[in-house]
Amino acid sequence: MKIKRRFLLLGSVIMFLLIASMIYITVHGHSYTERIEKTFLLQPGQSFSEIENKITAVPEIEGIVEVGKIYSDGDDICVEFDSLKEGGTDVKVTAGKYSYTIPLHVTRFGTIVSPISLNFDGFIEVEYVIILCFLMTFAVMVYSFAECVAKRKFSYSMIAYGGLAFFNAFLLFFALLGMRQYNFFRVFLLDMLNTGYQMSILTAPFMLAFCAAIAVSNIRLMRREGFKTYNMLGIILAFIWLLGVVSIYFSFDLLIDFDLTAAVTISFSISYILSFFECLLLSTVLGAFLAAKRKASLDLDYLIILGCRVLPDGKPTPILKSRTDAAIDFEKKQFAAKGTPLKFVPSGGKGCDEVISESECMKRYLTEQGYSENRIIKEDKSVNTDQNFKFSREKIIADAGSLDNVKIGFATTNYHVFRGYVLAKKHDLRVQGIASKTKWYFFPNAFLREFAGLVAERKWKIAAALFLILAGFALSIHMLNLI
Repeated sequence: MKIKRRFLLLGSVIMFLLIASMIYITVHGHSYTERIEKTFLLQPGQSFSEIENKITAVPEIEGIVEVGKIYSDGDDICVEFDSLKEGGTDVKVTAGKYSYTIPLHVTRFGTIVSPISLNFDGFIEVEYVIILCFLMTFAVMVYSFAECVAKRKFSYSMIAYGGLAFFNAFLLFFALLGMRQYNFFRVFLLDMLNTGYQMSILTAPFMLAFCAAIAVSNIRLMRREGFKTYNMLGIILAFIWLLGVVSIYFSFDLLIDFDLTAAVTISFSISYILSFFECLLLSTVLGAFLAAKRKASLDLDYLIILGCRVLPDGKPTPILKSRTDAAIDFEKKQFAAKGTPLKFVPSGGKGCDEVISESECMKRYLTEQGYSENRIIKEDKSVNTDQNFKFSREKIIADAGSLDNVKIGFATTNYHVFRGYVLAKKHDLRVQGIASKTKWYFFPNAFLREFAGLVAERKWKIAAALFLILAGFALSIHMLNLI
C-alpha cells in the first residue's frame, strides 16, 4: 500500500525532532542550573550582595558533580553544576545560618537531572518539541480527514484520520496544560500520563448516551429481525466499555497497596487504550454523519438503488420505498436543474422468503411513477450490499461500454451511506451517496458496524499506533521512576 507523502514527511520530521532533542540533551545536559528561591537562603531584609561571598555548595559525595558559579537572577539564587561521572548525590548549599539541599543525579550519558522536578538542561525545549509533534500530527490528520470529506473518499482510512485527530487534540490539550508549571518537567510528564484517564472522564457522558442508545437500538432490532449476533453488537460494546471503566478504577485501588508503579501503569494503560478506541468511535459517528449529509452533484448518469427486504405481497417495505423515493426525488431535481436524465439501477436479488426480487419490486414502483423501462437496468443477482455494487458495476459497464467519464450515484438509507462508500471503493467505483431518512434506532448499530469494520480491517495499523502510544507512556513512567 502506497503511503502518502504527507505521512512520510510527518514521520520524518517527528523522528528528526526526537533525535535532535536526544542529541541536544546529551550535549548540553552535562551542565545544569538549579534555581533556589532567595527566601530559602536570605534572612528577611537581607540582600544577595551581603552574602554572595559566603555561599557554599558542597556535594555529599565527591566526584559526581562539580559546582560552578553561584549568582542572583531575579527572585532566585542560581547554582551551576557540571557532571563528572554517573551517580547520585546531595549538594548542600549554605548561606550563614540557612541551608538548602539539592539532590542531583547524573545519568550514564552524563546528563544531570533533578530527581524532585525531573528538570535537566533543555527540558523546556523538549516540552516544546513534544507539543510541536502533537500539533503537527493533529494538523495532518485533520487535513487528511477534511480532504476525504471534500473528495467523498469516505473510508476506514478517513475514520482512522479522525480518530487520531481527536486523540492528538486531547494529548495537545493536556501537554499545554502541563506547561502551566513549566518549571517542573515532572508536572508536564504527570499531566501527559494522566491524559488517558482525563479523556475517559471527558468522554464518559457521550459514551453513556451512546451505550444507552445502542442498547435500545439492539433491543428494537432483535424484536424486528430476531435474535442475531450482529444485532447484539451494541450490548456487547456497552459491556466492554463498562468493564474497561471499572477496570481503570479497581485495578488502581487493588494494586496501590502493593506497588504504586504497577497500579499507575496498569490503570493508566487501560485508560489510554479505552480512550484511543473512544476517539475512533467518535470519528466513526462523525464520518457516518458527514457521509449521509454530503450532497451528490446534479450530473449523474447512473443511480444505483440498494435493495432490502420486500413485503410478502411483493410491495416495497418502508425502507425500500424510501430509498427508491430518494432516487426519484434526486432524478427530478437533476432534470429540473440540468435537463439531463439518468438511468436507474435497482439492485437486489430474490430472497428465499420473498415472492419477487428486490430489483423487480423497485422496477415496478419506478414504472408506476411514470419512468419507462428503457431507463431502468435491473440487477437481480446480488444478496448483500457488497454484491449490489459488484453486479451493478457489471450492468453499467455493459450499458455504457466502460466506466470512463461515467458518473454514478447510489441511493440508500442515511445510516447506510458510509458503508456504501466503503464497499463501492472495494469494487473500484467512484460514487456519490444519496440518503433517505429512517428511524433513529438504526443509527447506533450502523455506527458500531463501521467501527467494528475499521478495527477488523486496520487491526495491524491500530495495533502499531497503540504500541507507539503505550511505548511513550512506558518511557514516561520509566523517567518518573528512574532517579
